Amino acid sequence: MTCQKCKGLMVTEWRPEFSQEAAVLRCINCGLVLDPLIAQNRVISLGVKQRVLKAA
Repeated sequence: MTCQKCKGLMVTEWRPEFSQEAAVLRCINCGLVLDPLIAQNRVISLGVKQRVLKAA
């Protein structure tokens, strides 16, 4: 997977401080951490922004 921030390599890690049951993705280049909750919130946020733009 490619990092959204720097286009670096994302690796899978088990980080219990972020998520007990799922792995997180960490960029080995910039250190960006993406867990399932962050990913879900970004998808929801993008959907809201798209609806606002269509309404304008």
